[in-house]
Amino acid sequence: MKPNVSLAGGHILVYLHLLLLAVHITAYKPLSDSFLKLIPDAGADLDINNDKGLLAPILIPRVSGTQGALKTQEHFVNFFKKELPKWTIEWHNSTSKTPVSGNKEVPFANLIFKREPPWVKPGQSNLLTLVAHYDSKYTPEGFIGATDSAAPCAMLMHVARSIDKYVTQMHDEMADLGEGGTVAMDMGVQILLLDGEEAFVRWTDEDSLYGSR
Repeated sequence: MKPNVSLAGGHILVYLHLLLLAVHITAYKPLSDSFLKLIPDAGADLDINNDKGLLAPILIPRVSGTQGALKTQEHFVNFFKKELPKWTIEWHNSTSKTPVSGNKEVPFANLIFKREPPWVKPGQSNLLTLVAHYDSKYTPEGFIGATDSAAPCAMLMHVARSIDKYVTQMHDEMADLGEGGTVAMDMGVQILLLDGEEAFVRWTDEDSLYGSR
């Protein structure tokens, strides 16, 4: 007999089931206080003075195509490889000229981290998708963009680690019950961390959404 999960853990697992089974998308739906109290405390992960946390290492300028962007990508990849090895990592790379690069192509790199049921072929599950962009603005010089969008990226990393054991439990229970193997029931999670959302000069259809388009 399997041990019972904690009350909070059980609630999180139930909510995860409901989220993944949802057919319609509802934006900006109010969350109850009881639901919010179940969210794990991020603790030192989001401490701006904790260099070993999730947020502090990316509180740097992260303009696309710069060393800051490369360091941020490395931070993301190292986190998932070390702490969440069951998640797959995909790179979606592209290049584009920008108003400040002249004829030079600027590289953009989107990162996709997926946690799919172990019995499905890659890309064949229903995925709850969580997204943030990680690049920062070109001007003013030295702009960090803590809220837009370093903090959301760190929060999604924290979410991934917090739900991983519940996703594993959900997949194990589905396998035991023989519920896997159908499109409706093959559920997982993916986190997209996107590059090149910011404009380099002024937001237009051409100067914006380079990598995240």
